[in-house]
Amino acid sequence: MDKFRFYLPTEVFAGRGCVRAHADAWVLGRRALIVTSQHGAKLSGALDDVMSILNDRAIESVLFDGVSANPDAEQVYAGVAAAEGCDFVVALGGGSPLDAAKAIAWAAGAKVPREDFFRRSPAPGEAVLPVVAVPLTCGTGSEVTPYAIITNHEAQTKVNVSGPNLFPRVALLDAHYLESLPKAVMCDTALDALSHAIEGAYSPRATQLTLAMSEEAIRTLLPELLRLAHGEFVNLPQLHYAAMLAGMVIAQTGTGLVHAMGYPLTYHKGIPHGRANGILLAGYLEFMERPCGPLTRRLLDAAGLHGPEELQALVDALLDVTGAEREAPTEDELARFAREPLRLSVVRRYRAMPSPEEVVDIYRTGF
Repeated sequence: MDKFRFYLPTEVFAGRGCVRAHADAWVLGRRALIVTSQHGAKLSGALDDVMSILNDRAIESVLFDGVSANPDAEQVYAGVAAAEGCDFVVALGGGSPLDAAKAIAWAAGAKVPREDFFRRSPAPGEAVLPVVAVPLTCGTGSEVTPYAIITNHEAQTKVNVSGPNLFPRVALLDAHYLESLPKAVMCDTALDALSHAIEGAYSPRATQLTLAMSEEAIRTLLPELLRLAHGEFVNLPQLHYAAMLAGMVIAQTGTGLVHAMGYPLTYHKGIPHGRANGILLAGYLEFMERPCGPLTRRLLDAAGLHGPEELQALVDALLDVTGAEREAPTEDELARFAREPLRLSVVRRYRAMPSPEEVVDIYRTGF
């Protein structure tokens, strides 16, 4: 077996009712900051469950529900202000609330000045408020990663704020909370999980262990995506499981070209993050077939697909069934977007470096 390192300090509990069943594991202090968006946590029932447990135990709480779909530093520091006197954070939601919660936990715990937020990274041993993550979507895997993706308006892109102390202390996966998800959000976040599994497999930091996890995530996701595309019953615990696995993969390997290319689509075109990644996946696989043919075939086999074109057809079907729009970038935008990902160090780490023309080809495949 190859040498490898696998670090995952997050304790994971899964199953219906796990929030209540494992309260002893996740009530980590005397005053909690609850970080969420305005609607999802209440609609799913997760907020009521968490508040019931905190109230039963006489734990004080502060609700911060000001997280948008693409949180920025202003929202993070509004959360920091709300966190005054809190000694742990409970994050409820998709990737945006979970990522914002981790950033708040660091900025509040380490007392990071606003002007330094994008200039430094969480240092090992630096004080961070412990985070409890309750994912309410099925894609980001943020509950098991050390990453917080925050929008930087000055740079007009998203920035990965990360460090080993940003791993949540506890993750609680109750697929019952997914039942209230709109179909479009379910599709978008599941495609995000698929992108994690695929990008992680191509990473130079991939190992036998992470590759096995990538394949398992892909094998689990594809049947559910097909069911979504055909309007059939979806196994929500399987989606939650696959998203967690894919999150565990990128916690070790990081993401790559698809995420780097997706950020301009989200920032400039308003395309949700997971959907942007899904649109790009087939073109990415087609590009990676040349330098990494055997690995690409292995991933396609795990998906039960004969080629990238079948994945593109599935993504198209998902967007059609959900009524999701995808405004194609103009030629000027394509030229600009093609330059942006190539500046990111995450891409330069990868096995194959595309030219700007090849980046444009990947964009065009998806649109």
